[in-house]
Amino acid sequence: MLNEEKSEVAEQRIIELKTLINHWKTSNIASRKATVDFVESILPDRQDTKAA
Repeated sequence: MLNEEKSEVAEQRIIELKTLINHWKTSNIASRKATVDFVESILPDRQDTKAA
């Protein structure tokens, strides 16, 4: 994976993490299942993507 590709993957993960943190801060959801459902809905299918 090229450095440019690694940067793009890292930037996308940062956006995803910021979204998740914002969700946690603003949500009253206490259920782990609800959080898992939310995370799965915002994350793309990563079966073909390896960690940077």
